[in-house]
Amino acid sequence: MFSDKDSKNIERIETLIGEQCNIVGNLNGGGLLKVDGSIDGDILWQDDVILGVFSIFNGNLTCKSAIVSGKVTGNIICEETLIIESSGKVSGDITVKKLVVKEGGMLDGKCTMIVERAASDVLG
Repeated sequence: MFSDKDSKNIERIETLIGEQCNIVGNLNGGGLLKVDGSIDGDILWQDDVILGVFSIFNGNLTCKSAIVSGKVTGNIICEETLIIESSGKVSGDITVKKLVVKEGGMLDGKCTMIVERAASDVLG
């Protein structure tokens, strides 16, 4: 998802919560979501989520992959990758397949890694 083509990914934003927007309630949906405002509630998203530098999110996030540049208070579950940028702060437990915490980024919580089992491991 988030690779060297980040600029292309950002160009495909389908839902934008602007800096002046404050949401109280849960969000459900799909497509690339970018949050620059504040949300008090859970996000259950089918695709990728970008939490911008000025974003404040209080709730649980479930998504495919996420980039956190703002502040999150709550648990995060990512099917794929969670990137905590240098300005990002996460207070809560995370469950992810891949985790990247850039220098200056903060994670205050428990991390559980999703492990894919090979077919030979399952069959025994």
